[in-house]
Amino acid sequence: VRLSIRAHLVMLSLSSLSTAYTMPAARGARTVQAPRAAAATMAATSDEYTIAVLGDLPLDPRDLDHSFLGRDHFKEIFAATDTAKFVVSLGDLGESKDCTGSGSLFAGTTECFKLAHDFLDGFGPQFDVVGGNHDLEGIDEFFTDESNLEVYLRELGKKTPQFCHEVADKTLVVGLGSTKFRSAQYTSHEVVVDDEQIAWFEKTIADHPASDGWKIFCFSHAPIIGSGLRVLQECHVVNGCCWLNHSGGKATVKFIELVRKHRCIKAWFSGHFHLGQDYQDSITMPTIPPELGPYPNRGSCVFAQTSVMRAGTSRDTRQQSRLIRGNKDGFEICTVNHAAGGTVRLDATISYTDDNHEVGVYEHEHA
Repeated sequence: VRLSIRAHLVMLSLSSLSTAYTMPAARGARTVQAPRAAAATMAATSDEYTIAVLGDLPLDPRDLDHSFLGRDHFKEIFAATDTAKFVVSLGDLGESKDCTGSGSLFAGTTECFKLAHDFLDGFGPQFDVVGGNHDLEGIDEFFTDESNLEVYLRELGKKTPQFCHEVADKTLVVGLGSTKFRSAQYTSHEVVVDDEQIAWFEKTIADHPASDGWKIFCFSHAPIIGSGLRVLQECHVVNGCCWLNHSGGKATVKFIELVRKHRCIKAWFSGHFHLGQDYQDSITMPTIPPELGPYPNRGSCVFAQTSVMRAGTSRDTRQQSRLIRGNKDGFEICTVNHAAGGTVRLDATISYTDDNHEVGVYEHEHA
């Protein structure tokens, strides 16, 4: 029996998901209006979770209407379920322009971080942030990356650039943040995860193996090389700021090597490109049918590109965020369409067949 999003509404029952195929028949996208009614008619179990994934925010204090509207859409979604809830911001918190008349960029400033904290706190559930390439751009206020990072962490209530939270039974959200701007070797807009974070990440993943039932969702501002996600050749690729640690040599491929080695990593979400979520390569699966190409070697990980919610900041007019809903049997990746009243579209269904394997199904036609 395929999961019917209309029938089940908010409360997932992923144990009944199909494991028979990996590609859907051609059909139209299925959407439901958020919030979905009949929300909390039965209590959620401790393995169920609902996670909002926000792409690049670039908050502009002169123009917050779309940002507040997008937040309201998620507040309605959260109000309609009693599962565990969490909010992840993929960074680039502030607009990289003079938004206050100060003559300085707004991104990366103390004022930007304060606004971002208040905005994210307004969603309701606990939140955390991974830093993007613009989040240490307060070059007129701070003279070093270290001093900029210190204030970023303080104002957002973070102890480290990285984070790890258990959001449901044996389900972790793990984030890695950029720590260089002024001191970048090549381009300031490369998203750089330092060696200390990489060592922490490797240990965290190793300490929570799939054999013990752990499921891990990873988050970074830029995607990792090997993810297969759509990129912008003429912008990010040629300028050396496309993938995480783009110019890092062995550090560039370290992340995909860990994904291949550790089957506990079930999904990885990124932003950075300001591209919508309607393309087939907005989501890439761990495997593909043999007739479509060679084995992609992406472990057990689904990769997902995340768009933006503010009009005027998108490269393709989309205003979208990601929504993850899941439990011990699998998870759904959805699109929240902020340009259409917060409608929720089911994009992909991932069913666990055992601790090391899963079946993914694309759930809508693509642009």
